Amino acid sequence: MKKIYLLSCVFLLTCLFSFFDSIGQNLIVNPSAELEPVGNGWIADQTIGTDCSTSNNSSWNIEGDQDGFPAAHTGTYFFFPGCDGIGGGAEYEIYQAIDISNDAATVDADAYLINFSGYMRSGEKDIADATEIILEFRGVTDNLISSFSTGSATNTDGWVEFTHSQKAPSGTRTIRVRLIATSNTIGDPVDGYFDDLSLTATNTLPVTLVSFTAASSSKGSSLLKWETTNEINNKGFYIERSVNGVSWETIGFVAAAVDNENNHQYRFTDEKPAVGINFYRFKQVDIDGRYEYSPTRNVSYQYSGRTVIFPNPADNILTIVTRESRFKAQIINLSGKVVASADNQKNIITQQLPSGVYNLRLIYDNRVENLRFIKR
Repeated sequence: MKKIYLLSCVFLLTCLFSFFDSIGQNLIVNPSAELEPVGNGWIADQTIGTDCSTSNNSSWNIEGDQDGFPAAHTGTYFFFPGCDGIGGGAEYEIYQAIDISNDAATVDADAYLINFSGYMRSGEKDIADATEIILEFRGVTDNLISSFSTGSATNTDGWVEFTHSQKAPSGTRTIRVRLIATSNTIGDPVDGYFDDLSLTATNTLPVTLVSFTAASSSKGSSLLKWETTNEINNKGFYIERSVNGVSWETIGFVAAAVDNENNHQYRFTDEKPAVGINFYRFKQVDIDGRYEYSPTRNVSYQYSGRTVIFPNPADNILTIVTRESRFKAQIINLSGKVVASADNQKNIITQQLPSGVYNLRLIYDNRVENLRFIKR
């Protein structure tokens, strides 16, 4: 599923948790060439030819189903980056640079997933012209970090869809979409067309955790506080506690906020922390059931003098906190039968016990103490 990332800035924790405003939206401007491309999101990078001019509309887009051109994949127009074809492998290109710097933190956390699709078409020719789409991932200085190519397509005899998905490499600030048509037929316009391009982005982290703290209160309880931002599809948080950092028990649930605020602040109070070190974490759960754990925090409590047992409910081990070093422990079921016993052991294995309610009898030299617990 997702990963938890720790950012080094002001204790900022990025947990698999966040979606940006542009999720699901097409990041490409004028993606279907219904407007003249150059000046409406696109830039020309023609390396060959002198008649490539925006005054000639057919240099950049063309109306389909006329003058021998095929119908557009959808709509009326499609991209037509060809000019006066001179053959010999001359390339004609228009491109769009998409700024994603606002999502730099997500990109650098290896959590910015892009999904691309586009349609290409080239006609049947003995010496076929070619089409190619290249995605380039570029850094802050416009340096090329990595790229993806559809490969060169010829004689497609119809519109063919090409798709690609990948995470934007760390450091990416711009994604350049390049539409390249290659002229191989001397004297003809380049017979290479493009239509219906889509580039969407999703964040693989479902919630962003800004901070998470745990501290003791004057009342002897543990107060957990955390703040999130950009929540999408968040069901809520299961609060978990451990006395050894290995075995965990769920001690509560906090539902996700339902307001439209960007940042949300949560808190949870553990009224009965165990003596010694208490480890805390929460399990963030999506509406679809997927989940991820937060970092761990801990709070310590000194022994007050009274006998304490934990965790309660117990799973595998029941721990006894007492000042006494010599005692006999007996676990008794509700029928009054001793089902387990131990001498001078402060950690008693309970894994073999059936689920239910039990009494723990502690027999000292001069007194007997009874405590009740639940076996999960």
